[in-house]
Amino acid sequence: MPSRWKDLLPGLLLLAMVAVLFAVTLQFDTVPAAFAQGMQSSAMPQLILLLIAALALVMIYQGHAQGEEEKPTMSWRFWATSALLLSAVFLFERLGITLTTALTCFAIPLLWGERRITRVAIYSIATPVCIYLLFTHVLQLRLPQGVLSPWLS
Repeated sequence: MPSRWKDLLPGLLLLAMVAVLFAVTLQFDTVPAAFAQGMQSSAMPQLILLLIAALALVMIYQGHAQGEEEKPTMSWRFWATSALLLSAVFLFERLGITLTTALTCFAIPLLWGERRITRVAIYSIATPVCIYLLFTHVLQLRLPQGVLSPWLS
């Protein structure tokens, strides 16, 4: 395959996967409007799948537009970030999504060398607050809050 189309196959595989999964979401049961709380059960997966499809198209386009590039080596920061994100998965249940997101948003920039602590602190507080407000008030979906449940319910 020409190097200009290096992302074509992965992009097409992603688009095929999105199409199959989107078809599955069309089979989800719908809740009558009188009983619905927030979004229908199929709306969120479909929204995410459409986002994945859009990003796959961008990936295909960018892969075609760029020539072959040198592959960088993975630094220790990559592996440390991977370990941090994996540990966050296990912390979600106990700490909840808001607190785990705040801790992760604080640790990753520091791990990658950011030294402006005030900006990192603002980012690590603003991001989970915005996520909480978006899901709770706009989408009307409750996220697991773990130890913060008494204060965020």
